[in-house]
Amino acid sequence: MMCAVTVRSIKPGSYEAFREAWKPDPWPAELERVVISRSDEDPDQILTVSYFDLEPEALEAARDDTTRLAAEEARLHRVAQHVDQIVFKGVFQVVEELATPH
Repeated sequence: MMCAVTVRSIKPGSYEAFREAWKPDPWPAELERVVISRSDEDPDQILTVSYFDLEPEALEAARDDTTRLAAEEARLHRVAQHVDQIVFKGVFQVVEELATPH
């Protein structure tokens, strides 16, 4: 499992437009879930975490798919018009997942 993490500062009052622009089209088959969070201190600071059911090698191969690259480039172009700054961006391999005991 891999996860892509991005923290963005978006333009004030643009959350709904950002959210619509952020949505993948098409949704990648390996993308299992996404968490979108807003900072309590600054609601225009947005954290997105996308979980992909891929190993690191498969993620690299997926990045070379021209159709996928074109869709991602279009999505990032849509998103960029609502973003003031990318604060952090990274890709991580999930090595452990914890859940509270029930």
